[in-house]
Amino acid sequence: MSNHADCEDASLYDRLYCHVCANFIAIPVTLECGHNFCLECVEKFWDTNEDPFCPWCMEKDPDKKCSVNLPLDNADARVLVPGRPSSDVWSGKQEDSSWERTSQGSWTEDSCFARNKGAAQTEELAGADSMEEMFPLMSVEYELPNTDESSAISSLMDKDQNDHSESDEDIYSDPGANIPAQSAGLQDDTNAAQKCEPMREAISEKYTWAGIQDDTNAAQKCEPMREAISEKYTWAGIQDDTNAAQKCEPMREAISEKYTWAGIQDGTNAAEKCESKSEVISEKYMWDNHAQEVLTQVGLVQFCKKKLSLRNVLEISVEALEGCAPKSLEHVPWYFLRKVMRLDASAVNIKCICDHIIRNEMQELESNDIFTTSTCSAVPWIHPLDIIVSVFLCSDALLQQELMVKMASCQFALPLLLPTWNNSCTFLLWALRSVLKKWHPIRGKDNNGFLEEHVVSMKIPTFSFIKVGDINVSKSKILNDILNNKQQYHNIFIHYHMDCANLPKKISNGLAEISWYLPSGSENNDVFTQPFQIINLHGDAFKTPEQAEFLTLISSAVFVFLGDITEMKLQYLKNLTKNKAQIYLILTSDVTIQNAKDLLLSFTQMFNLCKKYIIIKSQQINDSDFTTKLCFRLQSAMDQCSQENMLCLEEMISVAHQCGIHVDEDEEQIQLTKNWCEDIIGLITNADIQDFKCRNFRFQGETCKKLLDFEKEQSRLKNCCGSVVLYTAKLEKQKSQLRQSLLEKDLPDIMKSFIQKLTDLSGSNRVLFLQWIKHKLNSKSQTRMSELKSQYRNKYKTLISTENQTEREQKQTMLQKINNKLSAASLGLEHFMRELGQIYETLITEKKESFQGIPSADTLAYTAAELLLEGLPLELLDGDTGTIAVNWISAVLKEVAILVGRDKCVFVLSVLGVQSTGKSTLLNTMFGLQFAVGSGRGTKGAFIQLLKITGSLQSQLGYDFLMIIDTEGLKAPELQSLVDNYEHDNELATLVTGLSDMTLVNMSMEHSAEMKDILQIVLHAFIRMKIVGKKPVCVFVHQNVGDISAYDQNLIGHKLLLDQLDEIIRAAAKMEKCDDKFTKLADVATFDPNCSKGYIAGLWHGCGPMASISRGYSTSVFELKKSLFQTIQTFSKYKETFSDFSRLIQDTWSAVKMENFIFSFKNSLVAEAFHHITQEFAKWDWEMRRAVQEWTIQAENKIEASETNISSFLETELKMFITETQTVALSHLEKYFTANPEKARLVEEYRQRLINCIQALGQDLLLSASKRCQEANQSKKALKEVNILKLSYSKKLEKGISELLENFKQHKAKLNDYELLFYFDTMWYKETSCIPVPLPKRINIEADMENSLREHMPAMSADINKKIRDVRGDWSLLKGVKDFIPNSLSGHFSNETDEQMAKCKAFLVVEQCSMFVEDIVRQDRDYDPSHWFKVLNYVDKNIIKLQTDRFSYPPEFLLEFKLHVCISALSKFKELHRKFNEENNPLQLLARERENYFYLFKELYKTNDASQTMAETFTEQFLKPAIFKAIEKNLGFDIADDMKNNYSGGGFKARMNFNVAIMYDLYMKDDFETYYNYISSSALFEQTWLHEKIIQHCMRQYNGHTRLFQLATQTLKVLVNMLKNAISNAKVNSETILQFFEKVKENIQSCLVISSNADIFASHTNLECFVKYLEGSINRTEKDIETEIGQWRAATKITSLPYSPTSLLYESLEGCGMCCFWCGTPCENSQLGHVTHSATYHRPVGINGYKNEESNKLIPETCTSIVATIKQFRNKDTKWKWVRIKKYKSVSDHYRSWNIPPDTSLSESSYWKAVFYKYNEKFAEYYKCLPADVPPEWNFSWVDVCRDVADAYNVNLDSF
Repeated sequence: MSNHADCEDASLYDRLYCHVCANFIAIPVTLECGHNFCLECVEKFWDTNEDPFCPWCMEKDPDKKCSVNLPLDNADARVLVPGRPSSDVWSGKQEDSSWERTSQGSWTEDSCFARNKGAAQTEELAGADSMEEMFPLMSVEYELPNTDESSAISSLMDKDQNDHSESDEDIYSDPGANIPAQSAGLQDDTNAAQKCEPMREAISEKYTWAGIQDDTNAAQKCEPMREAISEKYTWAGIQDDTNAAQKCEPMREAISEKYTWAGIQDGTNAAEKCESKSEVISEKYMWDNHAQEVLTQVGLVQFCKKKLSLRNVLEISVEALEGCAPKSLEHVPWYFLRKVMRLDASAVNIKCICDHIIRNEMQELESNDIFTTSTCSAVPWIHPLDIIVSVFLCSDALLQQELMVKMASCQFALPLLLPTWNNSCTFLLWALRSVLKKWHPIRGKDNNGFLEEHVVSMKIPTFSFIKVGDINVSKSKILNDILNNKQQYHNIFIHYHMDCANLPKKISNGLAEISWYLPSGSENNDVFTQPFQIINLHGDAFKTPEQAEFLTLISSAVFVFLGDITEMKLQYLKNLTKNKAQIYLILTSDVTIQNAKDLLLSFTQMFNLCKKYIIIKSQQINDSDFTTKLCFRLQSAMDQCSQENMLCLEEMISVAHQCGIHVDEDEEQIQLTKNWCEDIIGLITNADIQDFKCRNFRFQGETCKKLLDFEKEQSRLKNCCGSVVLYTAKLEKQKSQLRQSLLEKDLPDIMKSFIQKLTDLSGSNRVLFLQWIKHKLNSKSQTRMSELKSQYRNKYKTLISTENQTEREQKQTMLQKINNKLSAASLGLEHFMRELGQIYETLITEKKESFQGIPSADTLAYTAAELLLEGLPLELLDGDTGTIAVNWISAVLKEVAILVGRDKCVFVLSVLGVQSTGKSTLLNTMFGLQFAVGSGRGTKGAFIQLLKITGSLQSQLGYDFLMIIDTEGLKAPELQSLVDNYEHDNELATLVTGLSDMTLVNMSMEHSAEMKDILQIVLHAFIRMKIVGKKPVCVFVHQNVGDISAYDQNLIGHKLLLDQLDEIIRAAAKMEKCDDKFTKLADVATFDPNCSKGYIAGLWHGCGPMASISRGYSTSVFELKKSLFQTIQTFSKYKETFSDFSRLIQDTWSAVKMENFIFSFKNSLVAEAFHHITQEFAKWDWEMRRAVQEWTIQAENKIEASETNISSFLETELKMFITETQTVALSHLEKYFTANPEKARLVEEYRQRLINCIQALGQDLLLSASKRCQEANQSKKALKEVNILKLSYSKKLEKGISELLENFKQHKAKLNDYELLFYFDTMWYKETSCIPVPLPKRINIEADMENSLREHMPAMSADINKKIRDVRGDWSLLKGVKDFIPNSLSGHFSNETDEQMAKCKAFLVVEQCSMFVEDIVRQDRDYDPSHWFKVLNYVDKNIIKLQTDRFSYPPEFLLEFKLHVCISALSKFKELHRKFNEENNPLQLLARERENYFYLFKELYKTNDASQTMAETFTEQFLKPAIFKAIEKNLGFDIADDMKNNYSGGGFKARMNFNVAIMYDLYMKDDFETYYNYISSSALFEQTWLHEKIIQHCMRQYNGHTRLFQLATQTLKVLVNMLKNAISNAKVNSETILQFFEKVKENIQSCLVISSNADIFASHTNLECFVKYLEGSINRTEKDIETEIGQWRAATKITSLPYSPTSLLYESLEGCGMCCFWCGTPCENSQLGHVTHSATYHRPVGINGYKNEESNKLIPETCTSIVATIKQFRNKDTKWKWVRIKKYKSVSDHYRSWNIPPDTSLSESSYWKAVFYKYNEKFAEYYKCLPADVPPEWNFSWVDVCRDVADAYNVNLDSF
């Protein structure tokens, strides 16, 4: 080799290679630093950089100086390797670059090169679309360009003897890439031809150049080359002198012996060898095609542009739950991803399990041919490393990071240099940033305990392992042997002997993986004493020069594996030795050839390599000894490392740039987000994290803790000694002042910047920004915590050695301070997000729309909702203060519901257990999540994370999302010193259990001593949930059960556990005062002993930092996961939406804040569902009432029209009809539960209650209808004698008139009207004078009253008799009611207020009774003695309701009261009886019909045909009254039905709507007297108010008519149409007028009752004429009736209706009539037979007259607020003994029947609080006491009141 060649720094290959475009140089230019590039590449590179520098060495070049490199220009690479090996070449877009050079080296474009034949051939090669198309062109004879237009260069290279392609990682590998010989510029001189003659001959004899073969024409073919060389070049630095031939000879021999161009050996097979080398080059530059092929095969090609995200991977589907081996290549990536995400170390075992493989194996077993071997060659499969490369290529930045973390947990080697497109690679620094490692150095005097650091910042020795050429051992397996001790061996690097790793790699050659060795601090277990990192380069280093160079630059030592020794390999190693890394040669076989020995010896001497740098694996050394040798060498290399020469991964960025390796953090998106993050992190100037948090996170921490304390005190009122109202108002004011103080201060710049950036960004930019924030904050926090831990260890050591007690106490205090600092030293993204949530909470609570320029509150919630859907956990419970930002969480979930759809259902899964038992790890492993893990308090508080359920699994489960709740551990050691630690655990367990559909109870075997306490806490929570209507599903998870027979061996233990659980349930139930209800676990939780448990193996395989996640752990967790989803699939409970879950959080948290959860819990979801079903039930109730009312009216008509007794028939029909209506209602109920399965599940416990209500309503309606039928039958019986008498004398009168007419005919007399009247009167007197009128029955109504009183009050019969004797029959002697009540009640009560209230209520009962008597009198029936019992029972019913806990009426008063009520009814009943007798007197009845008889008589006399007159008479006297009567009978219910269904706002649909309508009307009237009347007697006021509303509704105008007119005329039209149809049918089917009448009456008798004597003079009537006149008369009558209806006065008519619409409607709205014993609010439960009374709104008790005995002031507290206090009360019901208000249910059954949930919130019952605030003084004046102390906060605006009423009653007040 010439001297010139020896001094060259770079090979010809390097000089011809452009490191910008990764191709051979076109138009070469040399920069000032000496590096060569394409001119076009340099120009483009400088255009994209403001500060120009060299792309290779990064030396600044501000002047952009460069010059054309003429030697390189003439040594055109396109002649050596035609075309540029880039994507441009393969696509056929390579442009030809031609130029003309001047002597100064400048150039101009010219086409001179294109004119010669060589240039044309070069263009042909350059235009090839692929290397495959280029090879045939290269093999043909190639003519050199002439000497004037081009040049030639010859590159001579060594080639390794083995030319095999690498089949796997380390075995059977292809030798390295060719190393071109150094070129020497040939100088142009006059003796060129002579000097180059030897060279020409050498080439002519032994070489082919560009396909030139050695044959007889070689000399001629090489002549152009010879001429070119002779004219312009000197070969190998040959100068122009006389010894040129001699100088060339050594060069010729050297070339002949050692070099080949492009791997061509000396011989006749040069062309074939050139072709082989071309294939190597083709393979090198065809990586993109291979990658495209692989990604297509594995189904990831679609993710090349739109990358796979973490959200995609975490989705739950049927495929994700199968977990079986992949059956096709498309399944492999997902198989790998899912297994990695669940920390399964078998993720790289991707072996295919196909049916035909199994068949092949079976055939081999059955074959008799011992040489038969099954093969899997028919199954196309893939190398595991190719899968890893494919997955990382198609993953976004966040998923790459998560994969790194999961793979690191499995102790997999992690990708460091990833092969990528365009034959480049990427340094995965960003992806590695989340990987955290812990280790413990060997214990020594300077040891500070375990160390924890992110791998990117670990400054430890780096050792790289590469291979050159083929080797006969597996390098990766050797590394596994080095890094593992024998007790915990696992495959860190994938090697040849693993599943599918024997397949050829397609795209993973050039992949560099990194792993770490980290000591545990145990000399017995550790292989090495210090940590280091190993980088393993896959594939031949020859073929990956960038990666190899990078590794030599960043490594402390490079271990090079060689299969044999060749000069080419040693030449390559010389380049490696130029870098700082120490080279270790590892020869995998003996060096037996002398030439190889000489080469190795010369190499070691040249670089001073001693024996320890050379490792030879001879045949005598086994693998174990070889591994030991390597370990010694590795330890030796480690010992030689200095801290200054070590680089952490972050510091390797510049080296990567130097080597032309792309760094993932150089991506514009990552750099931008990093800069934004650093701008924010840069604002953290305080080194004290605790101080920083106090200054910048003012909305959380102590502020939040104070607010929680205020809220808990406001809920529990433990320190309240005076007025609850004032105390709670004071607390509310303090909370508001605290929030206002926060809002008055400036928001710190760091939070402003964070919020602004968070809301401005979106998508991946926002996720990357938050990830950067997370990394940076964790790094800061970790640094500070490491310092504090070190301080703690040092102080603890001094404490141990201290004996003085005083000093020990001082040091213990210092330790406690350090521990407190340690607890506060954490700083993470969750603190920023928590501050964001608390800011939102404050803005919403204080009703602020904006705050210091940050985005609106709605924007904040929307952003958080997007983050939750993108996979960021949302903090549910603040771990530092133990509070929930309810408004924030609700708003976020509301936005989530909007984003995903309001009807999307979510299943909630939570976990509970002892601290540090692996709860978060369990969830992370099960679902691939990112909850915080680690020893101690990995999770603080509670976090929620969402996972989407996709595909068919979504329809199978009925859920769209899975929500995971991760909680902090119970029984935390740091909380044990707190007084309320048990309360904290109880609250947490209750909260989580209340929110969850399923709870995992994590039971670690290492904490068995604490498990009983935990079980007590959890089971207490289960009991609370069951009592309030939730029956949670629990699954007990037993961790660290490693035995494969765990289930069988734990059967006995499992039985003991169940017994223990049952025992704990009984004890807990006793504490919760429900021991009679719950005796075993199954009573309080859904628990299947066969499937509601799981046995989980131990987490770690091995111990220490090098331990990996146990495969048994991940497998058992996956099996548990599948079991959970099978259980979920069988669920039949209510499926919550996000809105439902939000409300459940509010309800549960409100109850948790109370001291008594069971007493306080109010399930809004159940309440809403129950409200919904009660609204529907009200419809079914009304339908039943309407149907029975219609049937009853028809039955009454039939009874009246029938001539026989049909009572028994109707009774049977009624029972059947009631059964039918019940069946219809029950079917509605069943349909409701079927059509609304989710709501139905919430109210399933009410199903039977509703069924009972329907049955009870049916019974009530049956009794009512039966009673009305009996009364109708009795009325008919009472009139039977009169009707018979009337009918008989009607016939006599008809006969007398007929005889009189016959006489007139015989005498043919012509009489005028006066004469006819005379004769008629004579006949009338004669016939009627002999009628024997029956005497009216003598009924002693007074005696009936007296007897009824005695029977009703038998114990007071003597007093009744005395009263009767005193009046002596003159009842007027008794005082009037107005005088009686005040006089009788005076002096019977302890205070004036009670006396006044008693008097007022008594007057109200009198008024109610008067209305009741009016209803009886209104019925068109005779007096009956039973009326007295109705009145007396009604008095009892109402007077008992009015008695309160403060007073009751004495028996003497009740006697006189009933007597006065009866006396007031006496005259009315007498008048009723008189009027009935008068109206039904036969003579009176005939007298009223006298005129009709006369007109008929006159008409018959004149025309002998009474058809027209009879039609008019029939219509006027019979049909018209019947129609009016029918209209009035139906009108009452029609009005009620119209009010029920068509009244604005739906105020009369159900009891709760009715209450809201009244409250709204009271507000609009705004009158104290009206308020007081409603408060003092709700029932009477409701009836009166309802009556007024009915009148108003009926008077309302619609299209010029009142609503009453419309309703009446609607019934009129129905009746007239029915009558006309009946007439039409009877006309056709009748022959006589009598038949006609019978048929008409038969057809309409159910709706119209026609008198039986309507057919008088039928014999004198023509049927056809009568019908004709009748039809016309009916039309006229219809108009007349309409006219009369139009003249009705609504108030009068409604009052006179036989069935009062007020009574009919009120029956469905009144409820049970019971009122709260304290505030007097009526019960709102309208279902019949209910046993629990409740009200949505309770009132301030002062409204009902309650006052403080000491201060004589009205009490402002509501019932719901006083039950939350520790105060006591007493009254007559408690027998004047003091009872705690919270235990009010213990007083009596009446008290127990009321459910009053505690609520101390300011807005609770805001309506009545506002009323009390406004009329406080008037209430006090009325009750004769002092006004209450009412806080000004009760002066609610109507807008706030409306909002509260709408939320409480689920109505819209705007519609009223």
